[in-house]
Amino acid sequence: MQKDKIFLVGFMGSGKSTVGPLVAERLGWDFVDLDEEIEREQGRPIREIFHLWGEPVFRSIETSRLRSLRNRAACVVALGGGAFVQEANRPIISELGISVFLDCRLEVIQARCPNDGTRPLFEKPEAIKDLYTARHPVYRRSDFSIDVSDISPTEAADLILQQVGART
Repeated sequence: MQKDKIFLVGFMGSGKSTVGPLVAERLGWDFVDLDEEIEREQGRPIREIFHLWGEPVFRSIETSRLRSLRNRAACVVALGGGAFVQEANRPIISELGISVFLDCRLEVIQARCPNDGTRPLFEKPEAIKDLYTARHPVYRRSDFSIDVSDISPTEAADLILQQVGART
């Protein structure tokens, strides 16, 4: 099977949904925001899925959507912040494409993500640092990473394309 997908990995607010369309446009590929696909499929926002059915049900839906990407043409995929952390998802991602960790300092992420209720895991600000610290080592298992803390989305897209070109 050809690896024709780029998966953007990282914490909430790292820029996956901003950088992804830039990379996709330059490659002439589709862009997929996995969380948006789930919301469309389920007919409700992620926060509502979390509140109604809990995180385990959401993660199961997420894994199912990842598997469905096997049937899609070349695309750049913005993963939700917890998707790559789930053990079941990493083999699917590895089979289908290249994973890119958009590494971003916590203070930059906190400045980008207001606690407005749209991100369920940001509802407890005191837990964000712990979550970030726990996820970071798993994100580093991506095929490669770029630090996006102090660069523009366009610069991040340039770096991704340089790395992907070196791997194809």
